[in-house]
Amino acid sequence: MTTHDPADPDLLRIFVDNWAALHAGTLEKDQQALLDREHPHWQCTAATLIAEGLLAYVTVEMVEPDLAHDRGANPHDTPTPQEYAARLGAHMMDFVDYRGDLVRVRRSGEP
Repeated sequence: MTTHDPADPDLLRIFVDNWAALHAGTLEKDQQALLDREHPHWQCTAATLIAEGLLAYVTVEMVEPDLAHDRGANPHDTPTPQEYAARLGAHMMDFVDYRGDLVRVRRSGEP
């Protein structure tokens, strides 16, 4: 996993909450300036932790159920590591494809 884990869970929450606010367009400029000054790599740390969390979530909640379903149809069919990685990559690309929707939602004023 990441080498950027802050030791303080409260600091981790600050990074993640402010990263989300930044990308939602609601982070106050003075709050960003404070974080940038006191923790120059806070955005990278938050993004890395979020990405690792999404990877784990997708693996546990999406890939594993997909593979369990496949095994139910054919119990002797065990996916190869390449098939597993391909399935995980396909789900992760779904998340990448949503990036443009954030801009659309932000412009329309929807929460």
